[in-house]
Amino acid sequence: MDASAPIIDIPVVIIGGGGVGLTLSCFLSDEKVQHVLFEKHPTTSILPKAHYLNQRTLEIFRQHGLDKPIEEQGCPIENMGRVEWRTSLGGDGPFDGRQLGSVSAAGGIPGTEQAQMYRRDSPSMASNLPLLRMEPVFKSIAEERNPGNIFFSTTVEDFEEVGDHVIVRVKMVDGQVVNYRAQYVVCCDAGKLSTPKLGIKMEGITGLVDFVSTHFKADFSKYWDDRTLITHFINPEGGSMAHLDCGALMQMGPTWGKNSEEWVLTFGFPAEDSKRFEHDALVPRIRQLLKLPDLEMEVLHISHWVLDRVVADKYRVGRVFIAGDAAHRRPPTTGLGLNTGIEDAANIAWKLGQVVNGKASAALMDSYEAERRPVGIRNSDWAFFTFGNMQVLSAGVGLIPGQQEYNYQRFVNIFSDTDIGRSSLAHIKRVIGTQNIEYSAHDIELGFSYPDGARVDDGTEGPTPDTSGQVYTPTTRPGHRLPHAWVEKDGKKISTHDLIYTGDYDYLLITDEDGSKWTEAVKRISKLSNLNVGAAQIRARPHSRQEGLLRDLEDRWINLREVKNGGAILVRRDNFIAWRSATLASDPEKTLRSALEILIKQAPVPTFHMNGYTNGHVEVPKIEGVNGVTADVVEVTSVA
Repeated sequence: MDASAPIIDIPVVIIGGGGVGLTLSCFLSDEKVQHVLFEKHPTTSILPKAHYLNQRTLEIFRQHGLDKPIEEQGCPIENMGRVEWRTSLGGDGPFDGRQLGSVSAAGGIPGTEQAQMYRRDSPSMASNLPLLRMEPVFKSIAEERNPGNIFFSTTVEDFEEVGDHVIVRVKMVDGQVVNYRAQYVVCCDAGKLSTPKLGIKMEGITGLVDFVSTHFKADFSKYWDDRTLITHFINPEGGSMAHLDCGALMQMGPTWGKNSEEWVLTFGFPAEDSKRFEHDALVPRIRQLLKLPDLEMEVLHISHWVLDRVVADKYRVGRVFIAGDAAHRRPPTTGLGLNTGIEDAANIAWKLGQVVNGKASAALMDSYEAERRPVGIRNSDWAFFTFGNMQVLSAGVGLIPGQQEYNYQRFVNIFSDTDIGRSSLAHIKRVIGTQNIEYSAHDIELGFSYPDGARVDDGTEGPTPDTSGQVYTPTTRPGHRLPHAWVEKDGKKISTHDLIYTGDYDYLLITDEDGSKWTEAVKRISKLSNLNVGAAQIRARPHSRQEGLLRDLEDRWINLREVKNGGAILVRRDNFIAWRSATLASDPEKTLRSALEILIKQAPVPTFHMNGYTNGHVEVPKIEGVNGVTADVVEVTSVA
């Protein structure tokens, strides 16, 4: 490190200003954590790249005020409810312009059982917005919330952990070198600097397929169905999925539906195929595949990206953490890339907020890897699984690589007005239907959990995951996402997910009208400690008239809560369950304080602030905590 360079102290440094780094900045600002972000490129992404934002991501955005700007520009759910497989868009041959099959996507087809399930389980619906328009939204909000601390055209040259901080050497846009001294560093740099520097190994399979994406302008309004998000193409001229060189065409807005101005068509090539670099051949090939020889196209960008399925062997080295593509890379199927990275950012942000602001022990940061790495493995495995199922679709269509005459006749037979033709097409539709594991993976998106980490185990078993990834089972078991239900508070309809942020709480306790002793305990803990614990009582009996009760608008919460009347559920800032009690405890305050001791990793239990005492101690009754944690003495400091 350059010892002569000026040193600036800052609690957190973010390396990388892509989608994950920028959203992390927005979240840290909400957590009142001072930080800086450094991005070496001069602008946000110029490529569409990631585009699908799932329900869990939109829930996170809802909590942090990013949902409305994204929804204003993003694809309406009714324009992204279907994915189809076609022979082509145009053409006048015997099988041209025909549909082979389709699957519903993201609960976007109104009136269907799937749409009802998606809307029942979350206050937010999925969206679609290409990264080139998504990242500027994040950057604008990050700069607004943290003015003067979001740096582009700025290169992090090196970092080194020294004692209880990390020195980050930065070359600023004017060429000046500055050292930032940070408590923590989060690398969202896709592993360009971080993983080699930290000695982190990316475990898994690399270099399987080279994808070529062509981003272009064209008018497909005569051919496109307003409900369709993506169309895959399979025809004898375009090749088969066995060689991964069929195309997938996606609308990219900014107008959505059939009038979309921009599109991306992606081909996949084996990594050893030299033709993948013949960019001049892409436009003719696209026209051939679509059977639109006179299609007017304005090519905006051509990009290559290699398919990997890798996960870092660790997410942390000392005070340096990794997130997003630095920690995990997987096939694009199921759209789990950016979404998993944003979940990483949300997870580490609230924990940094607790630690940096002195509300929890530094040991809380250990839970980041414990919670997020298993999810990174799970999501990478699922993406690889759904990518592999594309080969099943290829086999179901029945093309044979290199057998042009056979393949042509196969398609003629599939669409013939014969019994075997109808049977063949019906079978292909059934096979294509198995790709619902990619496009309606509702449980994969919402049903992940944290078996280890910042939660207090209650000894219960979680729900059995749906093997097809479709059906999400809500639960209040610690380590799981808080179930969504609509409640009425102060005359307004809000989600259970909104409750913790209405009071900017560190933790929220949810109980019912029989749990008033819990709420009294919460008030005492919040009054005397530096933890802001909130309480919400959701009415369990229709005739209850107790003041301050929230109304369960659809009578869903009472069936989702999984505790008895008088029981309690403690929710973390990221809307995951931290702890629960099935019934009213004999001493609610002791029980709740014991749970909080574990969650804040035995920081002072908690640190009490009582007028008239300064740096003294006060004896309190011994509290028998959960899992053997006890507290005999509580530190007392003055707030004066």
